[in-house]
Amino acid sequence: MEEITREKIIEAAKKAGKLQNSPISRADFMRLTGISQYHIYRLFPDGGWDEVKRLAGLESHPKENRPLTDEDLLSEFHRVASELGTIPTWPVFSSRADISADVVRRRFGGLQGTLTRYREWLSVNDASSPLLEIIRAKSKHEIVSPPMPEIISKKLPEWKKTSGIEFGPPIDFRGLRHAPINELGVVFLFGMISYELGFLVEAIHASFPDCEAKRCIDQNRNRWQRVSIEFEYRTSSFQSHGHDLRLCDIIVCWENDWPDCPIEVIELRSVLDRLE
Repeated sequence: MEEITREKIIEAAKKAGKLQNSPISRADFMRLTGISQYHIYRLFPDGGWDEVKRLAGLESHPKENRPLTDEDLLSEFHRVASELGTIPTWPVFSSRADISADVVRRRFGGLQGTLTRYREWLSVNDASSPLLEIIRAKSKHEIVSPPMPEIISKKLPEWKKTSGIEFGPPIDFRGLRHAPINELGVVFLFGMISYELGFLVEAIHASFPDCEAKRCIDQNRNRWQRVSIEFEYRTSSFQSHGHDLRLCDIIVCWENDWPDCPIEVIELRSVLDRLE
Protein backbone atom coordinates (compact mmCIF):
# COMPACT_ATOMS: atom_id res chain seq x y z
CA MET A 1 0.00 0.00 0.00
CA GLU A 2 1.32 3.44 -0.94
CA GLU A 3 2.38 5.49 2.06
CA ILE A 4 0.15 8.46 2.84
CA THR A 5 2.12 11.61 3.63
CA ARG A 6 1.27 15.25 4.34
CA GLU A 7 2.26 16.20 0.81
CA LYS A 8 0.02 13.51 -0.73
CA ILE A 9 -2.97 14.62 1.34
CA ILE A 10 -2.48 18.24 0.28
CA GLU A 11 -2.13 17.24 -3.37
CA ALA A 12 -5.22 15.01 -3.11
CA ALA A 13 -7.16 17.93 -1.63
CA LYS A 14 -6.18 20.17 -4.54
CA LYS A 15 -7.29 17.53 -7.07
CA ALA A 16 -10.55 16.91 -5.21
CA GLY A 17 -11.29 20.64 -5.20
CA LYS A 18 -10.78 20.84 -8.97
CA LEU A 19 -12.81 17.67 -9.55
CA GLN A 20 -15.82 18.96 -7.64
CA ASN A 21 -15.33 22.53 -8.87
CA SER A 22 -16.96 23.89 -5.72
CA PRO A 23 -16.11 24.15 -2.00
CA ILE A 24 -15.71 20.67 -0.53
CA SER A 25 -16.40 19.42 2.97
CA ARG A 26 -14.23 16.93 4.81
CA ALA A 27 -16.81 14.24 3.97
CA ASP A 28 -16.51 15.16 0.26
CA PHE A 29 -12.73 14.92 0.49
CA MET A 30 -12.87 11.48 2.14
CA ARG A 31 -15.41 10.23 -0.42
CA LEU A 32 -13.46 11.52 -3.43
CA THR A 33 -9.98 10.47 -2.29
CA GLY A 34 -10.52 7.47 -0.02
CA ILE A 35 -8.27 9.10 2.59
CA SER A 36 -9.68 8.66 6.10
CA GLN A 37 -9.95 11.23 8.88
CA TYR A 38 -7.45 9.09 10.82
CA HIS A 39 -4.71 10.02 8.35
CA ILE A 40 -5.80 13.66 8.29
CA TYR A 41 -5.49 14.09 12.05
CA ARG A 42 -2.44 11.85 12.39
CA LEU A 43 -0.47 13.88 9.88
CA PHE A 44 -2.00 17.26 10.75
CA PRO A 45 -2.43 16.96 14.55
CA ASP A 46 -2.43 20.72 15.14
CA GLY A 47 -4.81 21.96 12.44
CA GLY A 48 -6.60 18.89 11.08
CA TRP A 49 -8.91 19.43 8.11
CA ASP A 50 -8.72 23.22 8.47
CA GLU A 51 -4.96 23.06 7.97
CA VAL A 52 -5.34 20.80 4.93
CA LYS A 53 -7.79 23.29 3.35
CA ARG A 54 -5.47 26.21 4.05
CA LEU A 55 -2.39 24.52 2.59
CA ALA A 56 -4.33 23.28 -0.45
CA GLY A 57 -5.91 26.70 -1.04
CA LEU A 58 -9.49 25.41 -0.67
CA GLU A 59 -12.51 27.47 0.29
CA SER A 60 -14.56 26.47 3.32
CA HIS A 61 -17.74 24.55 2.65
CA PRO A 62 -20.86 26.61 3.56
CA LYS A 63 -22.03 23.96 6.04
CA GLU A 64 -18.74 24.26 7.89
CA ASN A 65 -19.41 27.92 8.67
CA ARG A 66 -22.99 28.10 9.92
CA PRO A 67 -24.14 26.52 13.20
CA LEU A 68 -25.89 23.20 12.67
CA THR A 69 -29.22 22.59 14.39
CA ASP A 70 -30.35 19.29 15.87
CA GLU A 71 -32.73 19.02 12.93
CA ASP A 72 -29.80 19.37 10.49
CA LEU A 73 -27.90 16.56 12.20
CA LEU A 74 -30.85 14.19 12.55
CA SER A 75 -32.03 14.78 8.99
CA GLU A 76 -28.57 13.99 7.65
CA PHE A 77 -28.30 10.92 9.88
CA HIS A 78 -31.69 9.78 8.54
CA ARG A 79 -30.64 10.34 4.94
CA VAL A 80 -27.57 8.14 5.32
CA ALA A 81 -29.44 5.48 7.33
CA SER A 82 -32.23 5.37 4.74
CA GLU A 83 -29.75 4.94 1.89
CA LEU A 84 -28.10 2.03 3.71
CA GLY A 85 -31.28 0.51 5.11
CA THR A 86 -29.63 0.25 8.52
CA ILE A 87 -27.96 2.32 11.22
CA PRO A 88 -24.52 3.35 9.90
CA THR A 89 -21.32 2.87 11.84
CA TRP A 90 -19.48 6.12 12.49
CA PRO A 91 -16.83 5.48 9.80
CA VAL A 92 -19.54 4.72 7.22
CA PHE A 93 -21.52 7.80 8.26
CA SER A 94 -18.42 9.98 7.91
CA SER A 95 -17.76 8.63 4.41
CA ARG A 96 -21.32 9.31 3.19
CA ALA A 97 -22.51 12.35 5.14
CA ASP A 98 -21.95 16.06 4.67
CA ILE A 99 -21.57 16.36 8.45
CA SER A 100 -18.75 14.97 10.55
CA ALA A 101 -19.60 12.02 12.78
CA ASP A 102 -17.70 13.80 15.55
CA VAL A 103 -20.25 16.63 15.49
CA VAL A 104 -23.16 14.20 15.86
CA ARG A 105 -21.43 12.23 18.62
CA ARG A 106 -20.61 15.31 20.65
CA ARG A 107 -24.05 16.86 20.19
CA PHE A 108 -26.05 13.84 21.32
CA GLY A 109 -23.62 12.08 23.68
CA GLY A 110 -22.24 9.16 21.66
CA LEU A 111 -24.03 6.32 19.97
CA GLN A 112 -26.73 5.65 22.55
CA GLY A 113 -27.58 9.34 22.85
CA THR A 114 -27.76 9.62 19.06
CA LEU A 115 -30.01 6.58 18.76
CA THR A 116 -32.31 7.92 21.49
CA ARG A 117 -32.70 11.29 19.75
CA TYR A 118 -33.01 9.64 16.32
CA ARG A 119 -35.74 7.32 17.60
CA GLU A 120 -37.67 10.33 18.91
CA TRP A 121 -37.15 12.12 15.58
CA LEU A 122 -38.35 9.10 13.58
CA SER A 123 -41.43 8.71 15.75
CA VAL A 124 -42.51 12.20 14.68
CA ASN A 125 -41.20 12.37 11.10
CA ASP A 126 -41.35 8.78 9.82
CA ALA A 127 -43.23 6.60 12.31
CA SER A 128 -43.56 3.66 9.89
CA SER A 129 -39.81 3.44 9.20
CA PRO A 130 -38.32 -0.06 9.60
CA LEU A 131 -35.29 1.68 11.10
CA LEU A 132 -37.20 2.00 14.38
CA GLU A 133 -36.95 -1.74 14.95
CA ILE A 134 -33.26 -1.71 14.08
CA ILE A 135 -32.69 1.05 16.64
CA ARG A 136 -34.36 -1.03 19.33
CA ALA A 137 -32.07 -3.95 18.50
CA LYS A 138 -29.00 -1.71 18.75
CA SER A 139 -29.98 0.03 21.96
CA LYS A 140 -27.76 -2.27 24.06
CA HIS A 141 -24.55 -4.11 23.22
CA GLU A 142 -24.79 -6.71 25.96
CA ILE A 143 -26.70 -9.85 24.97
CA VAL A 144 -28.44 -11.44 27.91
CA SER A 145 -28.74 -15.21 27.56
CA PRO A 146 -32.24 -16.46 28.33
CA PRO A 147 -32.51 -18.51 31.53
CA MET A 148 -32.66 -22.25 31.01
CA PRO A 149 -36.02 -23.76 31.99
CA GLU A 150 -35.75 -25.43 35.37
CA ILE A 151 -37.19 -28.72 34.17
CA ILE A 152 -34.43 -28.98 31.52
CA SER A 153 -31.54 -27.79 33.66
CA LYS A 154 -32.21 -30.44 36.27
CA LYS A 155 -31.85 -33.20 33.69
CA LEU A 156 -28.57 -31.98 32.21
CA PRO A 157 -25.27 -33.25 33.62
CA GLU A 158 -22.90 -30.69 35.06
CA TRP A 159 -20.52 -29.37 32.40
CA LYS A 160 -16.90 -29.89 33.35
CA LYS A 161 -14.29 -27.45 32.15
CA THR A 162 -12.11 -28.75 29.31
CA SER A 163 -8.90 -27.46 27.74
CA GLY A 164 -10.78 -25.41 25.12
CA ILE A 165 -10.77 -21.63 24.74
CA GLU A 166 -12.99 -19.63 27.09
CA PHE A 167 -15.04 -16.64 25.94
CA GLY A 168 -16.38 -13.59 27.72
CA PRO A 169 -20.03 -12.47 27.64
CA PRO A 170 -21.36 -11.77 24.11
CA ILE A 171 -21.31 -8.05 23.32
CA ASP A 172 -21.33 -7.94 19.47
CA PHE A 173 -19.34 -4.72 19.41
CA ARG A 174 -18.27 -4.09 15.82
CA GLY A 175 -15.97 -7.01 14.99
CA LEU A 176 -15.58 -8.12 18.61
CA ARG A 177 -18.05 -10.91 19.41
CA HIS A 178 -17.23 -11.36 23.11
CA ALA A 179 -16.10 -9.13 25.97
CA PRO A 180 -12.43 -9.24 27.02
CA ILE A 181 -11.42 -11.77 29.66
CA ASN A 182 -7.78 -10.70 29.97
CA GLU A 183 -5.41 -7.81 29.39
CA LEU A 184 -4.83 -8.69 25.73
CA GLY A 185 -8.55 -8.30 25.09
CA VAL A 186 -8.42 -4.86 26.70
CA VAL A 187 -5.52 -3.84 24.44
CA PHE A 188 -7.39 -5.02 21.34
CA LEU A 189 -10.61 -3.24 22.29
CA PHE A 190 -8.80 0.00 23.13
CA GLY A 191 -7.12 -0.14 19.73
CA MET A 192 -10.56 -0.33 18.11
CA ILE A 193 -11.88 2.81 19.81
CA SER A 194 -8.82 4.82 20.85
CA TYR A 195 -9.32 7.57 18.27
CA GLU A 196 -12.97 8.00 19.27
CA LEU A 197 -11.87 8.39 22.88
CA GLY A 198 -9.53 11.19 21.84
CA PHE A 199 -6.22 9.31 21.63
CA LEU A 200 -3.58 8.93 18.92
CA VAL A 201 -1.54 5.82 19.76
CA GLU A 202 2.16 6.11 19.02
CA ALA A 203 3.56 2.88 20.49
CA ILE A 204 2.51 -0.25 22.40
CA HIS A 205 5.21 -2.39 24.01
CA ALA A 206 5.82 -4.98 26.70
CA SER A 207 7.59 -2.70 29.18
CA PHE A 208 5.77 -0.49 31.67
CA PRO A 209 3.85 1.61 30.85
CA ASP A 210 2.27 -0.35 28.00
CA CYS A 211 1.31 2.50 25.69
CA GLU A 212 2.56 5.89 24.58
CA ALA A 213 -0.10 8.12 23.06
CA LYS A 214 -1.23 11.68 22.50
CA ARG A 215 -4.57 12.86 23.88
CA CYS A 216 -6.78 15.61 22.54
CA ILE A 217 -7.03 18.26 25.27
CA ASP A 218 -8.76 21.02 23.28
CA GLN A 219 -11.14 20.10 20.46
CA ASN A 220 -11.76 23.69 19.42
CA ARG A 221 -8.06 24.43 18.89
CA ASN A 222 -7.16 20.80 18.09
CA ARG A 223 -4.42 20.56 20.72
CA TRP A 224 -2.85 17.32 21.98
CA GLN A 225 -0.58 16.23 24.84
CA ARG A 226 1.53 13.13 25.38
CA VAL A 227 0.20 10.55 27.88
CA SER A 228 1.38 7.19 29.26
CA ILE A 229 -1.18 4.38 29.50
CA GLU A 230 -1.15 1.03 31.30
CA PHE A 231 -3.55 -1.74 30.30
CA GLU A 232 -5.10 -4.04 32.90
CA TYR A 233 -8.09 -6.36 32.86
CA ARG A 234 -8.96 -5.17 36.39
CA THR A 235 -7.58 -1.91 37.77
CA SER A 236 -6.42 -3.57 40.99
CA SER A 237 -3.85 -5.53 39.00
CA PHE A 238 -1.90 -2.29 38.64
CA GLN A 239 -1.19 -2.52 42.38
CA SER A 240 -0.45 -6.24 42.43
CA HIS A 241 2.03 -5.79 39.56
CA GLY A 242 3.89 -3.18 41.61
CA HIS A 243 3.71 -0.41 39.02
CA ASP A 244 4.76 3.15 39.88
CA LEU A 245 1.82 5.59 39.73
CA ARG A 246 4.21 8.46 39.08
CA LEU A 247 5.16 6.99 35.69
CA CYS A 248 1.62 6.49 34.38
CA ASP A 249 -1.18 8.94 33.48
CA ILE A 250 -4.10 6.61 32.75
CA ILE A 251 -5.15 3.03 33.43
CA VAL A 252 -7.33 1.48 30.72
CA CYS A 253 -9.22 -1.58 31.94
CA TRP A 254 -12.33 -3.66 31.37
CA GLU A 255 -13.42 -3.60 35.01
CA ASN A 256 -12.59 -0.86 37.50
CA ASP A 257 -12.37 -2.49 40.94
CA TRP A 258 -10.17 0.25 42.45
CA PRO A 259 -12.65 3.07 43.17
CA ASP A 260 -10.07 5.21 44.97
CA CYS A 261 -7.41 4.96 42.28
CA PRO A 262 -5.42 8.24 42.41
CA ILE A 263 -4.96 8.46 38.62
CA GLU A 264 -7.51 8.48 35.82
CA VAL A 265 -9.20 5.17 34.95
CA ILE A 266 -11.00 4.45 31.68
CA GLU A 267 -13.29 1.46 32.17
CA LEU A 268 -14.04 0.23 28.67
CA ARG A 269 -17.20 -1.67 29.52
CA SER A 270 -18.70 1.62 30.70
CA VAL A 271 -17.96 3.50 27.46
CA LEU A 272 -19.20 1.02 24.85
CA ASP A 273 -22.79 2.25 24.92
CA ARG A 274 -21.57 5.65 23.76
CA LEU A 275 -19.96 4.09 20.71
CA GLU A 276 -20.70 1.56 18.00
